[in-house]
Amino acid sequence: MTPDVNVLVSAYRPDHPHHLPARLWLDETVRQAANGRASFVLLSMVVTGFIRITTHPQIFREIDSVQDVSDFIDSLLRCPGAQFQSHSATWPHLQKLFLTQRVRGHLVSDAWIAATVMQSGETLCTFDRDFARLVPNNQLILLKP
Repeated sequence: MTPDVNVLVSAYRPDHPHHLPARLWLDETVRQAANGRASFVLLSMVVTGFIRITTHPQIFREIDSVQDVSDFIDSLLRCPGAQFQSHSATWPHLQKLFLTQRVRGHLVSDAWIAATVMQSGETLCTFDRDFARLVPNNQLILLKP
């Protein structure tokens, strides 16, 4: 299982309107990973997006410190079974999504995440409905806000 940026942000910030479903999913997934019943993978692009959003003063009135968000990621990675995936989708996987789904603009980052998830065989958890056109249903969990 791998969370999208919106799930990490929602799970981390108690003031986020989707905090509860995101936090419940995250806590359960981390528990399952610790027991060997699920994988828990943080993609490098998701982590950088999480840090970009939580520390951006035009997104949140009260931003989080880089130290605090870094500590949150570290706490997740210390969990048994958690992994950090720094490699990305190969160009052929990404190119296929760009061409078959006519990806452009705001979907480019989503396509990178989708291609990486599909290539690795992971399942993506997100609130973002755009992923329904990018990731096969059996590799996608759409949380309800």
